[in-house]
Amino acid sequence: MNNEAWSRATEGLLALLELMPDMEASGQEWAQVERILTAAVESAIDRRDAPALIAAVRDVTDLTGEYHSPARIGEQPPRPPQPPPPTVLERIPRIVEKVGRIAPPPHG
Repeated sequence: MNNEAWSRATEGLLALLELMPDMEASGQEWAQVERILTAAVESAIDRRDAPALIAAVRDVTDLTGEYHSPARIGEQPPRPPQPPPPTVLERIPRIVEKVGRIAPPPHG
């Protein structure tokens, strides 16, 4: 495993997870996010697969990023946005802990 690539991948994941409680998406999108977190992210962490982790973070960002820019006046989003469900929020600390257990040693 390339420590630099892994460090960048985990930094991107941790930044996303930190912002996630304030994100909004449709219920269907949150269901997809939960599937990505439980399958792709967990698997990438277990395999220490930086490219797969980066791809999973990008997929989550694509699903949750739709509502971050202001809508045009009078426009309604196609599905009402909502905050992440408890099942997604409960997964965040578990993933953070898992990443912390396998983090590469600090440079020094």
